[in-house]
Amino acid sequence: MTMKNDQKFTRKELHKLSLRWVWQSQIGWNYERMQGLGYLSSMIPVIDKLYGHDKELKMKALRTHAQFFNTTPQMGNIIIGMDIAIEEQNPTAQGIEVAASIKTALMGPFAGIGDTIFGMIAGALFGSIAASMAVNGSALGIMIWIAWNIFVFFIRFKLFDLGYNQGANLVTSLANQMNAVTEAAAVLGLTVIGGMIAQMVKFPLKSITINMGIDEETGEQLTNTLPLQTYANSIMPALLPALFAWACYKLLGKKWCNSNRLIWMVIAFALLCSLIGIAG
Repeated sequence: MTMKNDQKFTRKELHKLSLRWVWQSQIGWNYERMQGLGYLSSMIPVIDKLYGHDKELKMKALRTHAQFFNTTPQMGNIIIGMDIAIEEQNPTAQGIEVAASIKTALMGPFAGIGDTIFGMIAGALFGSIAASMAVNGSALGIMIWIAWNIFVFFIRFKLFDLGYNQGANLVTSLANQMNAVTEAAAVLGLTVIGGMIAQMVKFPLKSITINMGIDEETGEQLTNTLPLQTYANSIMPALLPALFAWACYKLLGKKWCNSNRLIWMVIAFALLCSLIGIAG
């Protein structure tokens, strides 16, 4: 971390502030302010140190940082680092307003980036690895998942340092890089999900036996077996799992369908297909 000439916080204090957000970002989460109380709780040492001598400024900072806030917790480390840097350089009412404006402007875009990288991509990539290894009787997958979460825990301190060192300049200096990372993460996520569907989703079709009549010479029943799964694979491998996953995705987009209802619908559909002999 780069030390500034007029820096009011030591490296140890900044480390503790970053750790406060890691532990307290979700404290008092509610539908009115979401992470607002967690943000305020994380900023209490900053407010005490910068505005403790001025009651009015302190009250303004407390009210400002208790307002609505919601973003991906990991990306929140960048925002709170930027906030501290801005208020440290300008511990006035204007500094509080500038920090609040930047905080409000960034929480949405950073949530999109963070949810993509730390939510969807990590869950799909490492979750699918863990699930695949678990199916094969290996516990290594869950160890990879745990290692990823430990890595994220420590990378959050680096994100805090990035926000603190860059301050408000981060909004413009890394804008293009952030967009590139988000697009690359989205492509990776789609690739992983596609591979996981082909490997994990099973939709085996049964073979159909058709009666062809009686052999006039031998008097035996003639039959013809149609291997439906072979025919489906010849059109496109994993065709039915892909179609099934697409149907589930479309259903989740309906207002009346949530994840719990979809699970019960999938179970009912699987039982029906098994009973009528289509799949199994």
